[in-house]
Amino acid sequence: MNARIHMAGKWWPLQPDHLDGMKAACAESWEYEVVDALAEWWSEETNIVSLTSGSTGMPKSIHHNKKAIEASALRTIQFFGLTDQPVASLVMPARYIGGKMMLIRALIGGWDLRVVKPAVVPFLQPAPDFVAMTVSQASSLIDKDPSVWKELKLVLLGGSPVDDDLVKRMPAGPKVFESFGMTETISHFALRQLAPQKAELFTCLKGFQVRSSLHQALVVVFPDGTELATNDAVEIRSVTTFRWLGRLDDVINSGGIKIHPSQVEALLSSLIDLPFKVYGEPHPQWGNQLVIRVHADAAPSNAAELEAQWMAWAMANLPPYHAPKRIEWKRINQTASGKWLRP
Repeated sequence: MNARIHMAGKWWPLQPDHLDGMKAACAESWEYEVVDALAEWWSEETNIVSLTSGSTGMPKSIHHNKKAIEASALRTIQFFGLTDQPVASLVMPARYIGGKMMLIRALIGGWDLRVVKPAVVPFLQPAPDFVAMTVSQASSLIDKDPSVWKELKLVLLGGSPVDDDLVKRMPAGPKVFESFGMTETISHFALRQLAPQKAELFTCLKGFQVRSSLHQALVVVFPDGTELATNDAVEIRSVTTFRWLGRLDDVINSGGIKIHPSQVEALLSSLIDLPFKVYGEPHPQWGNQLVIRVHADAAPSNAAELEAQWMAWAMANLPPYHAPKRIEWKRINQTASGKWLRP
């Protein structure tokens, strides 16, 4: 099967001798990023370089061996059965590992790949057989154009955790999976199905295993036996399944109670329809207390009413001692890839 790519207004064979033509046809920076990523893959270098998202610190460059990248692409292709020349869409920047992996999967799998401009609401017409997008993109697409979502066949979500509210809002239609991984693991190493059936646990792809460290942090065991210690708090169910709890460096100790902000946010997401984050601030009695920061330039006119409603719901529905102690209306920073940063 001969892979093809649609960009700059036409279909191109995914072959090195068409790079110059593609580059000459480019008009915007995101198109040049695609050409640069392909040129890097076809170069004589044994590694490619990817940027981390910057969600846990300053963005940094990570080098990956091309053979390991190819193996990662093949695992995804085989898991989803994407072998009969499917049509896929690239809706993420090619400078990050998520975008690069879509290009490499298309090359290896013999796909037809439509490249569209990265946007909050991605353009997905005609509907592809397969698309990988960020959680933020999926949420925006469902809100703005649910009819397009219904036409999709297979969706892979990544970039940030998927909360229960988004799963509930998903119109019936595609099969949807949540990915788990980081730039260091070359895209995802585990998946969790969200629709039409919802799984509670992530399951490792073939060859990967997981265990927990002495501090209950996730340790990823690669197919070659090497290990990667992470700062993710997890509940290990077996050597290949786990439940994600949050980041260890985000854990809030309030009066001796250890609280994972990501778990609180997942529960509050059905209530608060604005971007928000939960974090801990110093408290003289409890050590730390929970605060909700809602993304806004200033508090709205009905702030007191909303705060009373949210606090009452939190007291009634969150686990004991997990209700935030105050709510603030301030801007929340984002990474270059669109992730909301915890204050």
